[in-house]
Amino acid sequence: MPDAVSLLWYSAAAAGVTESVRKALVNRGFGYTLSRHFLTAGIACMALSLAAGDPMTLNWADQLTGLHNVAIVVHHVLAMVAMVFTAGFLHTLGQLRLPMPAVVTIFGVCAAAMVSLYVLAGAHTSFFGAPRNPTWPSQLYTAIYLTYMVGWLAALLLGLTVVAMGEVAGVRGGVTLAQLGVAVSLVGLSWRLGVVLRLLLDPHHPPRGTHFAVFTDGVGLLLFAAGSVFAAVTRRAFDRRDRRRTQRQEAAIERLWRRTRILLIHRRQPPLTPTQQIVEIEDALLIVDQLIDCTTRSAIRHNLRDLELMYEMDIEPIATAVEIEIAIAAIVARLSKPAGRTQADADADADDVDAVDVDVDAWWPETERLPVDDDKRARWLAATGAALSERRVRRLAKKLGPKQPRRGRA
Repeated sequence: MPDAVSLLWYSAAAAGVTESVRKALVNRGFGYTLSRHFLTAGIACMALSLAAGDPMTLNWADQLTGLHNVAIVVHHVLAMVAMVFTAGFLHTLGQLRLPMPAVVTIFGVCAAAMVSLYVLAGAHTSFFGAPRNPTWPSQLYTAIYLTYMVGWLAALLLGLTVVAMGEVAGVRGGVTLAQLGVAVSLVGLSWRLGVVLRLLLDPHHPPRGTHFAVFTDGVGLLLFAAGSVFAAVTRRAFDRRDRRRTQRQEAAIERLWRRTRILLIHRRQPPLTPTQQIVEIEDALLIVDQLIDCTTRSAIRHNLRDLELMYEMDIEPIATAVEIEIAIAAIVARLSKPAGRTQADADADADDVDAVDVDVDAWWPETERLPVDDDKRARWLAATGAALSERRVRRLAKKLGPKQPRRGRA
């Protein structure tokens, strides 16, 4: 019957393996950066390390191989390999100045020393690498392992602190939970390191708190996996929200572009990219500036002032939308005069750019192509495009726009 430690360690190992598999699938599907691959490999190695170091696994390995404590060496080496991948994770994020060859060298030296100590005095000694074995090879072996782990876990904790500062609130919560898991493991390993150093100085001193330290390993990995899952779910939700926002913004800009194309009807262009559409919108706004006089511009903002005062709204996109509608009405009125069209025909032309006769001798203000590459400006133009569909815009444009002469009887 497995005890509490076995259940905790196997549960943590299962959670770690599951999370590493999930990350591997996500990384393959979306081509995430190298840092995510390092983190995935690190979680997998730490999970396998806990599975190898579980008391039930230790007993099974001893019976299978006929050697004592062979699984404990596998457990420790896998945990150290996980720290190598952790160092790679920190290095790709710019949080580790130590070059990766030096990281691998440190791992190789420590692992070789530990394996040598095990071969020298641990293969046929009970409780090798545990506080219950007071011999100096056992305690030195444990001291090397714990010093290595404490150093890299402290570096990981500091690196995650910097990573959390650059994340949004929800993802930052997941990183904080992962930090808590690292901190729990760091506390347990530091406690065990203190016990080992005390035993090296005084072999007859009774070890204390070792069971507490064993529990922290499993709890730490569980919290780290939970934080990783939480951060991933939150990031996916934020990415989905950003995609929807981008789609709405692009749709609004395209709506604005299609509406302002009547101001640039003398141009015949093939289908344009979103950036080219923004450039043409800016060109059309130059025409709007020339067609709208200061009196009309002031009247528009005066009519919208209640929205600014009562609801603290940014009225500029709405005001610009009204100016666009008035400018379009002025252009349509100018184009419709030579042909003697009715107001209904002019309104139809305003919605269908291709219906306007470009050969009409009409005055078109001069424009020039403006380079536009500003996300803030794009969001503003999207707000203007969205405002075009509001009733208040059409109502104000009709109220303040050019007055159309009444048609006589046929």
